[in-house]
Amino acid sequence: MQNIPIDWAAVDTMNVAALAVAVFVLGFIANVISMGNRFVGAILTAILFAAFYVGWTYWWRALAGPMFAPPV
Repeated sequence: MQNIPIDWAAVDTMNVAALAVAVFVLGFIANVISMGNRFVGAILTAILFAAFYVGWTYWWRALAGPMFAPPV
């Protein structure tokens, strides 16, 4: 397998941090809703994160206007 260098300067650390916090919070919420059942909690976390990510990427940026639009 070929070594592919990563340009760490190009990584949007604020976006990664925001998504990591979202996964943590959504995982906690899903665990509470599933009453400790790990499998159901994992499924709920995936569903909640998918809904959050779509809202974060498409709905919120469209609502906020071109200031938060990704560069073209």
